[in-house]
Amino acid sequence: MKILHRLLISLMLVSSQPAHADHVGFLADSLDQIESQYSNEPFLLVLWEINCFPCHEELETLGVLKQSHPDMNIVLVGTDSINKQEEIDAILSKHGLTEVDSWLFADPNIERLRYSIDPDWFGELPRNYFYDANSSRIGFSGKLTEDILLEWLSM
Repeated sequence: MKILHRLLISLMLVSSQPAHADHVGFLADSLDQIESQYSNEPFLLVLWEINCFPCHEELETLGVLKQSHPDMNIVLVGTDSINKQEEIDAILSKHGLTEVDSWLFADPNIERLRYSIDPDWFGELPRNYFYDANSSRIGFSGKLTEDILLEWLSM
């Protein structure tokens, strides 16, 4: 009986721990992998970083919207180094985004990674790309609002 009691307490403790995202290292060919994974499906590619206050506001909006639209495909790409996973996990957990695809820049040549995403993107954040089911995309610089996201979801 004591063993069962301990097991139940252990399970409760484990289930109360915040979930953490599994981050994938983003390299120069990673966008091709992402686009392939979501071919024929609309998705939102979100570029953000830890020290970007508008990015945090955007993540909050995305977390709330993801709860009411669980089928919304979001791919997060953190432009911070992959070695900042713990801090990033805490941010994503806070905003309820631990279950979305999460990538982190994994090449010290940041310019190469930015260029692989969009040769016309110079690193301003937040930066987002709206993909439709035909894999066409539209880039957007600046913080996304709930209205912009709802309009995209209704397309």
